[in-house]
Amino acid sequence: MFEAIGYVLLGLFVLMVPGFLFSLVLYPRREGFDFWKRMGASLGLGVLLLVYVGFVLAQPGARMLEAAPFIGAVLTACVAFAILAYLRGGFEVVTAYKRAVMGTFRKLGPSKPTQQPPAPQPPQQPPAPQPPQPPQQQPMPQPQPSQPEQVPEKAPEEVPEQVPEKTPEPSGHSDEGS
Repeated sequence: MFEAIGYVLLGLFVLMVPGFLFSLVLYPRREGFDFWKRMGASLGLGVLLLVYVGFVLAQPGARMLEAAPFIGAVLTACVAFAILAYLRGGFEVVTAYKRAVMGTFRKLGPSKPTQQPPAPQPPQQPPAPQPPQPPQQQPMPQPQPSQPEQVPEKAPEEVPEQVPEKTPEPSGHSDEGS
């Protein structure tokens, strides 16, 4: 049973991969084909390549039409087409398909447990509008007569008495010598 599944998977690989890589060489831009057209072209080009490889290996002088040389020739063609597709920029298509497939699996897969954001609080309703009230007349405050500000009186400071200094009297002689 597992042997049959292996042969089916190997057959799909041998049939589709060389054709897909060849389609990347021929149509390196995504705008050239959508996914399903590219898969159809891959199937057709894969069959074409397998027939061509089988024809070359079945030449009477080569006698190489066996499983190992056939798979080796197909893998060699895949490597050659992969290098050419890379040089022509065809792997942008593969990157775009990869993103699309991964996005699909993320949507289908179980979601990772994440922290639940706090429950949104219901929006507060603004207060109900009150009916307009007539303006109330408030009495104006009566101006009070202005009184001069009273400055607190300071206690008189004690002023030390100043003693006048004696000034020398102008006389012709001095008292020092007497």
